[in-house]
Amino acid sequence: MDENLKITLIGLLTLVFGTIFASILASIGFTNMILGLSSFLVAAIIVVTGFRFTDHHLASKH
Repeated sequence: MDENLKITLIGLLTLVFGTIFASILASIGFTNMILGLSSFLVAAIIVVTGFRFTDHHLASKH
């Protein structure tokens, strides 16, 4: 996968998942800004880990 495409997808997926996590936290009643920002941090960790796992998994098949 092209490196620029990979970086773009990581940013897009982090934005999407972070928004979903932040809206879930807000609907529960946690409206603190730190919790909202931490949801984007969690989303970024999940997305980057997923890309690393996929790259490692695909590289080991060749």
